[in-house]
Amino acid sequence: MAASMRLNNPELQRKLEEVENYTEDTIASIARYYDETEEFPHEPMEYFFQNDFFSLLTSNSEEDLTVFLETIRIVSSKFAALGSILLTQGFYAVVPLHQFGTDEQKAIYLPDLISGTSYGGFGLSEENDSGDPTYIHTLAVETPFGWVINGNKKYISNAPLASVLLVAARTKSLDGSDGTGIFIVETDRKGLTVTEPMEKTGITSLQVASVQLQQIEVAHDALLGNTLEGVDQVTFTMNLMKLSVAMQAVGIAQGAFAKGLEHMSVVRKFGNRLIDNQSTQEKMADMKTSIYSAEAFVRMVMTDTQNSIEVAMAKLLTANIALEVTESIIQLTGGYGFMKDSDIERYIRDANVTSIYGGSSRSQRRMITEPWVNS
Repeated sequence: MAASMRLNNPELQRKLEEVENYTEDTIASIARYYDETEEFPHEPMEYFFQNDFFSLLTSNSEEDLTVFLETIRIVSSKFAALGSILLTQGFYAVVPLHQFGTDEQKAIYLPDLISGTSYGGFGLSEENDSGDPTYIHTLAVETPFGWVINGNKKYISNAPLASVLLVAARTKSLDGSDGTGIFIVETDRKGLTVTEPMEKTGITSLQVASVQLQQIEVAHDALLGNTLEGVDQVTFTMNLMKLSVAMQAVGIAQGAFAKGLEHMSVVRKFGNRLIDNQSTQEKMADMKTSIYSAEAFVRMVMTDTQNSIEVAMAKLLTANIALEVTESIIQLTGGYGFMKDSDIERYIRDANVTSIYGGSSRSQRRMITEPWVNS
């Protein structure tokens, strides 16, 4: 696992070093168990709640945000599904409420989300879409008493255990105007159904499900920020989500590289090691360079988290490198890499997910090329 970056705040530096130690000492030894059983990792999540990690996302400090993103990278180098759960709770629940919620909304929901008393999720994705807020089909119609929401959401992370969902919807106001909003919806509302968790090949401990909304009635003050600025709110949220997935992809690549190098450095029966082969050395050198360049690029993009095109580049680049590194490590380690007890095959399953969720690699390419097409 690569060393964490140096921070100006000594307290934050210690916090990050504690995460590194906890990841090495505890998370690394339990990751395979949770991957095989697909259980939700309540115990390791409790560590992050007890150490108040989600408060880092409510301070508006760049260094606090950096620590949280670095935590995603570090954790994902050993147990990517845990990284996914952390970033879902952080960037799909805590951040939009903190950034856009009214004082009353923050007071009601943030304390429980930060402490772990409740989990949250973000209802954006729908059938056959790329998470683009301009193509939402879920509809919220305003009434004199509030809003009535109908629609179906797909692939919603944390949905099976969430107490509250932030649901993106097209809106039809009483004055006849159309818009887009995000609605705070408790999952025990009549008409809301969460399906059974979906079976996945990677990131298995992350619980993902579909959510059906049928005639869900909410009050006017359920509208996030009491404003119909859903497109901007979604864009802000998704940029941070993509950056966190980019850091996760870097962590997966670092973890796979370290596992592969460990195996290649073991002396074989006839005194040779895989790493003694010059061709292998050159391939490993190229991989190490790619991982470092990707990490450096993401950290550069972190200085302007709302540059949507650079964020898309970061997610596209890191997802590609995570896939390339994990596939190369499997090839270089031979049959060992395909064995479940090697953990390497888990890395390649998890790497594939980084090119899908938070916006597919294809959708990132479209976003990058959009200015050329529209010029």
